[in-house]
Amino acid sequence: MRTASLVAIAGLAAFVSYCFNRGQGLRAVKHQVKQDLHRWEDEGGNVPAVATPSPTPASNLPGANTDLRH
Repeated sequence: MRTASLVAIAGLAAFVSYCFNRGQGLRAVKHQVKQDLHRWEDEGGNVPAVATPSPTPASNLPGANTDLRH
């Protein structure tokens, strides 16, 4: 009975230790991603090196010179 409880406590301690270490690793990865994002934004982010023209939307309405009638 005593051995079983020691094994159960050791297993529980191992599980808690695993979860703690896993959480620390994920937190470190998240912190690294945030640092990379901030560095990327400080460098200008997704700003193109040359000016790009914005597309003009095409009108679905017929022009004033057409003879189209409804």
